[in-house]
Amino acid sequence: MTNPTSIRRRITRRGWSVLLVVLGSLFDLCAVVNVPGGAALAAQHGGEVTITGFGAVLGLLSFVAWMSVPWRRRHPLVVLIAGGVIALIGISYLLLLVGAVSTIRRHPDRLRPVSAGVIAVVAIFVIRETVTPWWGAALPWFAASSADRSGIGWAIASVVLAVASLTVTGAVVLSSRAQQRAALSRGIADAERERADVLGEEMVRQAERERIARDMHDALAHRLSVVSLHAGALEMVAGDDAGGMARTVREQAHAALDDMRGLIGDLRTGPGQASPSTMRAIGPLLAETRAAGAVIASYVLIESPERAGAQFDSAVHRIVQESLTNALKHAASAPIDVHVQVDPSGGARIRVVNPLVDGGRAAAPVVPGGGHGVLGIRERAAALGGTAWIGPYEGSFIVDVTLPWQERVAGSSSGAN
Repeated sequence: MTNPTSIRRRITRRGWSVLLVVLGSLFDLCAVVNVPGGAALAAQHGGEVTITGFGAVLGLLSFVAWMSVPWRRRHPLVVLIAGGVIALIGISYLLLLVGAVSTIRRHPDRLRPVSAGVIAVVAIFVIRETVTPWWGAALPWFAASSADRSGIGWAIASVVLAVASLTVTGAVVLSSRAQQRAALSRGIADAERERADVLGEEMVRQAERERIARDMHDALAHRLSVVSLHAGALEMVAGDDAGGMARTVREQAHAALDDMRGLIGDLRTGPGQASPSTMRAIGPLLAETRAAGAVIASYVLIESPERAGAQFDSAVHRIVQESLTNALKHAASAPIDVHVQVDPSGGARIRVVNPLVDGGRAAAPVVPGGGHGVLGIRERAAALGGTAWIGPYEGSFIVDVTLPWQERVAGSSSGAN
């Protein structure tokens, strides 16, 4: 939708352009009197002026030159050149001053050459009026005094008018440059303020991540260490079967500690700086889960993992990991079917299926859960523009996720576990 303020600004600019064209053309039509042969002047004081055929051509030429004014913002050099031509012909230098202001506004680095050129053209215009008896009849005619401009007073008036015109033009240029500098300063200040706000928010988030990291380390690290210690002691005194189970518990506790330390590192260093999990670890993940006693039928086909983006790489591994965790919590003794297929042309397809063992319904979890795992899978899929279908279907619980391929950015690398 178009901004009403922008529409009003555009209408105002066009209105100013039309006004400049009309007034400038009328002024220059009268100013053709300046050029010898442009008009026939009556000898008596205050006599009428008659535009000659040559003067009509000059008037038409000046009108065409003034028609460049609407393009003074985009192509100010066109206006400047057109004004220079009109001034050198001897009609007036008004369009030249308009073109100079527009050019310096658009190209501030051209202030000196443009100023020097304008002053030179105006000087030629004034010198020609003051040293010749044929040029510059418009000023006395405008003053309704006399067509004879041989007096010294009209020469002085011509110089004063030129100096005043150049002074006003310089003041307009300086004012415009001051406004541009002020606008630039405001833009820089706004950008710095926005940057400070972003940094402040990031500091708050970092402080919160560090607090969570401390809480995780203080609470979970101790408990997992105790579990690992007791599992090691049990492994020492138990029989073969119980010892194997204890060894699995100890190994999983160690793995959980390693994962937790990695997550704590992620929290402390911020997103995108720590090494994420990787789909290369799906094979060892399935092997560990089988070693813990789970029955898993798996099909895993991963092509070009080195080309995968870090977020995509991590998401595939985490979704498989959470799907297995969910299946083990709700149906630890049921077989689990895992299908993972990843390739650059088709993205990732992850499908984990386990039977519902409680009368066609999901069994109560063997270990407590907060219900955040399924939500996390959906969020990871949504973050990458993928889809996730999760729920019971025909006696099974299904996690079916599709992710579009994400190419690794040059210069970055996907971490490995």
